[in-house]
Amino acid sequence: MSQERLAELAGLNYKYLGRIELAKADPGADVLVRLARGLRVPVGELFETITPTDTSAYRFSPADSESVSLALASLTTVLNRVFAQQPRPIPLRAPRRPHR
Repeated sequence: MSQERLAELAGLNYKYLGRIELAKADPGADVLVRLARGLRVPVGELFETITPTDTSAYRFSPADSESVSLALASLTTVLNRVFAQQPRPIPLRAPRRPHR
């Protein structure tokens, strides 16, 4: 089926349909319903190509979860300090050892 024919069946402009196909336009729910009707398919079928079929999700190990939590806590502390415009104090230098 041509873009022109689908656009006609869906009540859309064929140029707009081309922009959707090139990912230059994001159709709303109403447009998706119109496209599904024009194609004579259920709306859900339009999403089958982007919906993952593998339902086994990656699971973080407890160590990974703890590492991520610690990293987020550190990042949150730094961001709060930056947004409050309170720079971190510069640490004092350790005393130098005498050269031999």
